[in-house]
Amino acid sequence: MTTPSNWRGVKARARATDPEWDSDGRSARRAAVRGRRLASVSGAQLAEIRGQLGITQAQLAEATGPTQAGISQLENGTATGLEVLRAYITGLGGHLDLVARVGNIQLNIA
Repeated sequence: MTTPSNWRGVKARARATDPEWDSDGRSARRAAVRGRRLASVSGAQLAEIRGQLGITQAQLAEATGPTQAGISQLENGTATGLEVLRAYITGLGGHLDLVARVGNIQLNIA
């Protein structure tokens, strides 16, 4: 039977095995992967909403300006351009709110 581990112990073993485990480069790559994963999940949720509204990618592209390929890239998490996202949301009849938060400060950007 294995002994339960806490995260601190797991990281210590990882560093012992690979001293570069938490290097700046590797940390940046992990952050990029997390960002792509979040974009992919958000895109999948957008695709689900679009499907519930009965709108195809081609119809949305024709109504909003981005190409069908751009719509597909957004839904697959490979395109994260703000203008494509804004056009997508507007095409579904919604409005994109962009808010920046830094500490206690909140700034409504768009």
